[in-house]
Amino acid sequence: MKTKLLLFLFSPLMMVAQITQKFENVPGITFNGDVCRYFDSNMVSAHILENYNAECGIVYVTEASTISTLGYTISLDPTTPNGPTGFSDGDKFGVATTTSFIDGIGLPPTEGAQAFYMQDVDGTVLMTFDVVDLAAATNPHFNMKYILAATGWEANDFIKITLEFTDCASSTMTLLDTTGQDIDTLGIEDSWNYLSADLTSRVGCKAQLLVAFSSNAAAEEFGLDDIFFSAGMTLSTTTTTTTFNLNESITVYPNPSNGFITIKNSGVAIDKVVITDVNGRKMGSYDLNGMTEDKTLDLSSVLSSGLYFMTISSDKASTVKKIIIE
Repeated sequence: MKTKLLLFLFSPLMMVAQITQKFENVPGITFNGDVCRYFDSNMVSAHILENYNAECGIVYVTEASTISTLGYTISLDPTTPNGPTGFSDGDKFGVATTTSFIDGIGLPPTEGAQAFYMQDVDGTVLMTFDVVDLAAATNPHFNMKYILAATGWEANDFIKITLEFTDCASSTMTLLDTTGQDIDTLGIEDSWNYLSADLTSRVGCKAQLLVAFSSNAAAEEFGLDDIFFSAGMTLSTTTTTTTFNLNESITVYPNPSNGFITIKNSGVAIDKVVITDVNGRKMGSYDLNGMTEDKTLDLSSVLSSGLYFMTISSDKASTVKKIIIE
């Protein structure tokens, strides 16, 4: 899926009360048997997941944004400690019905009749939501709900939920991070949990929700529902007649790469490039000082094999490129 990250000249009439993702916009799947599951054959490299056409219907693992709907994509890295099987064996993974949640985790979705279901990813998945512009927001807040099955979680299993910001002094807000902890002792299993954040101090910034999940057993199940940004914010992907499309002005290649990445520039003044890993850790930051020409970065000594995110910023917008190092 090609996601456009755009900057706009906004008027008050273009603001929406909430930007949400309740996973009700596409048909959900009731997972069962060996055929109604999500399959993916790549067990050797980090890659972006695509919707899967199962015998029971399409299993949705990506969705484009609309004016008020938060779109998302998902990547899988099967080379992490919980790999490498990934989804080659077929798992319950994707937008799912109430029946799937009751059968698998024991509780229905908190809103509507569907939510997003993750089970036994045998690697690490990263769910990347579209960028939200807080430029004209008033008293903005973020909320979401998640659920974990009550089971014997292992040392390599983790859930990490963060908000990443650009055009801000502070770049990351961690809402949940179980890395290095025993999930069984945290009191977050077997019920829907509520996460919230006051984003008032981030007015004028751009925000992006990232959800990372790693597990390697069929009983290890995780669900998401009822995600929303409130109070007068706009999606950077909203379509209007006045746009600046940084995403189409900038490309990166080769991808996958051995560590040498070229940013091909069509004349946009690029101010900064920031590299982060799937857990949101900053791996490198490069000031380009308004460069309008192509730029090659040598990341071979900075990054090991895996999936990373390159945030490229100008004075008008920012865009995120997924890069794979082999």
